[in-house]
Amino acid sequence: MNIQITAKKIDIPQDIREFAKEKFSRIEKFNSKVQGVEAVIKAEERSIVCELIIRVSNRESVVIEVSGETIQAAVDLALNKAERQVRRDKERDSVRRRAARPNEERDMP
Repeated sequence: MNIQITAKKIDIPQDIREFAKEKFSRIEKFNSKVQGVEAVIKAEERSIVCELIIRVSNRESVVIEVSGETIQAAVDLALNKAERQVRRDKERDSVRRRAARPNEERDMP
């Protein structure tokens, strides 16, 4: 999985970049079809905004935007929200696949 971190109007130290990459690599365990994550971290007037773009194969990208007081807080909030959305999308896919199967196959043990 490809993880790209971009900074706008802020300098991100290397240790925080590694922290963010480690955190964002966990998204793949919730959906194996995740191809890549692009994180844009930018400084606003009184907060840090973290925008995640998660590319999933055969689906539209999932876009998440959260703000926090520090870079670490923004990354953690974005990761929590990403986990919920990616997990929810995967569950929706499995429900749709089960509903699309013919009834006789579903009733067989």
